[in-house]
Amino acid sequence: MQYILVDIADREHFYPFSLTRSLAECRVGIYTFKERWEAYLGEECGVYTANHLQGLYEDSHFLQTDDSIFFINITCIPTKEVIAQIKLLQDDEKLINTSGKWIASKSTKRTIQAVLLPDLKPIEFDNVSFVNNAVHLLNIHAQFIQADFDQIKKNRHSQPVDLSNKCIHPERIFIEEGATILCSNLNATNGPIYIGKEAVIMEGSSIRGPFALGYKGVVKMNTCIYGASTVGPYCVAGGEIKQSILMGYSNKGHEGYLGDSIIGYWCNIGAGTSNSNIKNTASDVQLWDEFKQEWETVGQKMGMLVGDYSRLAIHSSVNTGSYIGVSANIFGKGLLPKMLANFTWGIVPGYQYEKAMEDIDNWKKLKGFRISDAEKQVLKRLHETAL
Repeated sequence: MQYILVDIADREHFYPFSLTRSLAECRVGIYTFKERWEAYLGEECGVYTANHLQGLYEDSHFLQTDDSIFFINITCIPTKEVIAQIKLLQDDEKLINTSGKWIASKSTKRTIQAVLLPDLKPIEFDNVSFVNNAVHLLNIHAQFIQADFDQIKKNRHSQPVDLSNKCIHPERIFIEEGATILCSNLNATNGPIYIGKEAVIMEGSSIRGPFALGYKGVVKMNTCIYGASTVGPYCVAGGEIKQSILMGYSNKGHEGYLGDSIIGYWCNIGAGTSNSNIKNTASDVQLWDEFKQEWETVGQKMGMLVGDYSRLAIHSSVNTGSYIGVSANIFGKGLLPKMLANFTWGIVPGYQYEKAMEDIDNWKKLKGFRISDAEKQVLKRLHETAL
């Protein structure tokens, strides 16, 4: 049976991250949304996203069949119970909760409009939860790390921990093959610690779970990380990090504080850069909602959201509750503005498209990659709307 993960209905609530990719690639915990669904289903999943993003995903073969397909709301949190209900669906039935929010459909139809049409027979199921928006990712971060850790440990065994490390609750620490950890402190009292394949934790680092380090991720010497935090594949972490997510291929490799924040793909945070995550008054934080084009209250603690391909210069001072868009090259004196748009140069819009593509490619080459034509097309469209 074939499964397609659909993000079209809710993707606008996850800006700036869903401006450049499907929610399928958003990482919270050990897995991306797509990886988590595949782990629970035991099947490869296709991606059905906005038309201008679909070229990033070679999933068209999933639709080249007359067979029935399960279409699943990617923001739904997978559990055994949810998956069992999805698999019980018959052709032209859809699973919804009692408030009418769509969970999944089974259909031979191929357009998203047909999959969501009200004439599909509704089956109600309320034992289900959803990820609501980008800030919600931080709120349920620890829950995801624990669930992902439990999923991985079911049928696999951790590599041994080198005796040079100090470990508290080693049974809650999982180390993949090829990972290197020496002379570090790993405390899993408050949640599990997962170390991905070929990842490196250098000497003197202190990590408190829940924590996840992705494939080929690097934690530099004397780094201090508090849970719940995720450092995704190919990321570099240094300084002090607390309750934050680096989705993948991004660097926060030097001294400075990162707290209560989400950093997208291919970002770089310069040496000495720190963000504020609580106001001096300890009052509620306002964060820019790019979709609604308004400021929203998000609670007492909030750092920053940073879109893909954005970079912050050395010693940048980032305000509480900052929204930084896609492909922004940020530099400036004093406390930075709380809202920095896509393709910002310094602190104002004006990053030229060709220059931005050249700079992104330079950064990708540092990790052995190149910017793809599909990525360029997505960014060109976004740049045109930023003018």
